[in-house]
Amino acid sequence: MVNRLVVHKVEPVYPPQTPESQLGGVVVLETVIATDGTVAHVRPISGSAALTAAAIDAVKWWRFQPYRVNGRPVRVETTLAVDFHATEN
Repeated sequence: MVNRLVVHKVEPVYPPQTPESQLGGVVVLETVIATDGTVAHVRPISGSAALTAAAIDAVKWWRFQPYRVNGRPVRVETTLAVDFHATEN
């Protein structure tokens, strides 16, 4: 549901020195979205360590329309899945 509120999304970048750049993968992050739509906190839940750092760096720049309850913006705790696509040589 929160994914529909994304107004600015930065795609993650594979760390170039890791062999995982040849693999796809999903990193799951616990995320807190502040009342102004900025990402206030990110904590990894699962995924490769190398890909997790890149996912966190990207998600910190994401912006959301504020989630509202009874018309008032509220802070939201949610999980986000960041999908890395395998690169081809």
